Amino acid sequence: MHITIRTAVLFLSSTLFLGCNSKNKDQITLENAMAQSSKSNVSLATYERMNPFKNGFAQVQLNGKIGFINKKGENIVPYQYEYPHDFKDGFAVVENAKKYGFIDTKGKEITPLKYDFAMDFENGKALVVSNKKWGFIDEKGKEIIPVIYEKANSFSGELGTVKLNGQWYIIDKMNNKKKVSCNCDVISSFDEGLAPIKIDGKSGFMNKEGRVVIQPKYDLVFNFQEGLASVTLNDKSGFINTKGEVVVPLIYDGYPQFKDGLAAVNQNEKYGFIDKTGKLVIPMKYERVYDFENGLAGVYIDQKIGFINKKGEMIIPPVYDQIHTGEGIIGVVGEGKGKFLDSTGKELFPEVYEDVYGFSDGVALVKQNGMWFYIDKKGKRVL
Repeated sequence: MHITIRTAVLFLSSTLFLGCNSKNKDQITLENAMAQSSKSNVSLATYERMNPFKNGFAQVQLNGKIGFINKKGENIVPYQYEYPHDFKDGFAVVENAKKYGFIDTKGKEITPLKYDFAMDFENGKALVVSNKKWGFIDEKGKEIIPVIYEKANSFSGELGTVKLNGQWYIIDKMNNKKKVSCNCDVISSFDEGLAPIKIDGKSGFMNKEGRVVIQPKYDLVFNFQEGLASVTLNDKSGFINTKGEVVVPLIYDGYPQFKDGLAAVNQNEKYGFIDKTGKLVIPMKYERVYDFENGLAGVYIDQKIGFINKKGEMIIPPVYDQIHTGEGIIGVVGEGKGKFLDSTGKELFPEVYEDVYGFSDGVALVKQNGMWFYIDKKGKRVL
């Protein structure tokens, strides 16, 4: 299995999400109560669950409800939500009883929890759904694009796509609409100037003028990334460029995507990596792989994880059960022991933990002596 998180076009029958490991990184159940930190005036023992920090805040659960703390351990958002998102661009989606709203970093609700669905803010706008109609709100909670559309996709730069009365349109931030000339069944968001479309069961791309520039002939297409798009026909995948030219032949299984200049590819359940010319630069010999990040990729050999560089050289031996990357530091767990390594495999801290998670916002969540707490990049406990 190629392990990654990718954005598929919205006309997929189901959302593709391939997790990085078996443990749920976003919601950590504490097996035992945690001791009060001697470095903080806040007791972590109260919390039933904790999350890694994201954008300055961490989710914590108390009495079955979730709130947020800051890096001082102060409760910024009361424990009153069932399913909040992490903060992004200064706001977080929150959910109670299957109704969605938004809060700011002070815990103030900028909209009541009245929507049937909501997505994170991007570029000052958030997509919302009410009574099966789609629209957008601004950072004050005002519906700047009316919630009247049958379908809408997130903005990419200045443009988005919406469907009204069976007709697709390209819209700008002022809700000015331009009719799409092709009779598209489905249109996705723009990336690198092109948006995936689907007509009569086949997929291609249109440009920002609404003209079809890559004819719908594929079974499945993904948004362009790094100048190339992954496309699938007859259960085989390859890559095309923005002119529609096949750059990498459609000979691979799965749905590869380029990241950090290389793409993980799969044939006969063995994985390797190709460059943007389609050249196989790392042989297909691994059981599973992670995408490259900061010049390294995790690979599985005999169900153990190690790291290779872009030359295919093994930098960190495959002896670990779990890995967690973040901010240039690698958290590893093997034989019940967790530690942190740099990109050469050197151990960064003398401490050994029972479990670790990757660094985010300059801190990492670790478990030691049955207790969960946060450390900084010097290995010092900060909360």
